[in-house]
Amino acid sequence: MRRVPVRILYLLTCLLCLSHAGTDALADHSPALATPLEQNEFKRISTSAEISAYLDRVVAATPLARKDVLGSSVRGLPIEALVLRAGAAGDERLRILITGSQHGAAEPAGGEALLVLARDLAFGALRPLLDDVEVILLPNANPDGRDLGQRSNAHHVNINTDFVLAREPETRALQAALLRYVPHAVLDSHESAVLKRQSLGREGYLTDFEVQFEIANNPGVPSHLRALSENHLLPALLAAVSADGYTAHRYIGEITSIRQPVTNGGLTLRNFRNSAGVQGILSFLVETRLDSSEGSYPTWRNIAVRNERQLSCLRAFLAVMHERRGALLAALAAPSANEFPLYAAYHAEPGDTTVEIALRRRATSTLEWLTFRDHRRVEVADVVSLPASYLVTAAQDVLRPILDAQGIEYTRLDAAREFTVQAIRFRAQTDPTARIAVFDSQLTTLTVPPGTLLVNLDQAQGRRTVLLLDPRSSSSVFRYPEFAALLDEERAHFIYPVPGGVRDLP
Repeated sequence: MRRVPVRILYLLTCLLCLSHAGTDALADHSPALATPLEQNEFKRISTSAEISAYLDRVVAATPLARKDVLGSSVRGLPIEALVLRAGAAGDERLRILITGSQHGAAEPAGGEALLVLARDLAFGALRPLLDDVEVILLPNANPDGRDLGQRSNAHHVNINTDFVLAREPETRALQAALLRYVPHAVLDSHESAVLKRQSLGREGYLTDFEVQFEIANNPGVPSHLRALSENHLLPALLAAVSADGYTAHRYIGEITSIRQPVTNGGLTLRNFRNSAGVQGILSFLVETRLDSSEGSYPTWRNIAVRNERQLSCLRAFLAVMHERRGALLAALAAPSANEFPLYAAYHAEPGDTTVEIALRRRATSTLEWLTFRDHRRVEVADVVSLPASYLVTAAQDVLRPILDAQGIEYTRLDAAREFTVQAIRFRAQTDPTARIAVFDSQLTTLTVPPGTLLVNLDQAQGRRTVLLLDPRSSSSVFRYPEFAALLDEERAHFIYPVPGGVRDLP
């Protein structure tokens, strides 16, 4: 049976809603609810103030929407979410969170498309979805970057690599969204520039990708959720967007040179997709084509086309998640395996295989197929069982802000106590990406002093805690120089599992 394209389904739903809803369904065509991008006729991207005001107009026009403030940017601008749902509060239903514009003005189309999506959900063709799902839209995750015309925040930090230390206020706001809404599914919306001036562009090439999706691929993500995402949801998303007329495939890591190997997306908790996935959320990245600034387009930087491309992906995501909501809720409620790997890295496929990827010549736009080494195989190691708890016996003032930003619960002991712990000595490692070896590990009795932090790992952030605090983890805070300096080969690590074990995969 031939699949009906998403855009055709969308138009059919529009007609159905119009036939049943009368004049109310015309609200999404009212000039008062035109998005800022539509109001300025696609001549520039929307400002943060315009986005905020648009969310207010949606809230004022329907009881189905409310606006929450999750935090503030470096410059004090609000980071806001629009929450949309119908029906009684508190009933269990699928919750979907979609974020846009983490990279500010450099990748703005996701945020622009989310405003159209808000209108579709509140007043238009997608309104019936709110009877079954709750949708949280966060269109402007980096307001300072948008208004300053840059990719980073006002501290010149890429917030999508800050989710381990979570030092930036924008990062903490996104983390707060996960803790506040506890979504079942997350989509992090980005654009990918075809022209990389300082790298691939200097070699004379442009990428030619149109739509790419990636799953939460950190090995600490519960294995049954990784399998569901990779084997079922990802193919469904790619098929839906492809049926809408776009070329879609699984994400290929940033290509900055024709001589590099190819991988998929980053494996650590530094990015939002994996940070959400480790929390037991079905989490995805989408990257759509960001057309070259050297081209000539009917709208500013081809923003009208980029907006439609994003909308196709956003609507497909909602459609796939809505259609499979029962199965998703059942999978999310299933218990997770107690064991998971700490370390992961990309390696060559067996036989040092290659893959052909189409790039365009920058000077002529000619399409060429180039051969790349295929390094998309993920190897994992250092498998642990989740301990009952952790004892943090030193550097508490340094680690507490990270625990707080990550929503990790802990108590501070007010008196000395005795515990049976796993005392582990780690070998110092200067390469932040290499495996960290264990000198010695033994079960012992330890009396810990007052002020020790007791972290019960039977909490929603249990896996995240292990991945952040165990030095063997690819996502450990001890991969950062200021924390790596705290490792001492001569004595047991000051963070003790109570109790725990480790083994290597065969």
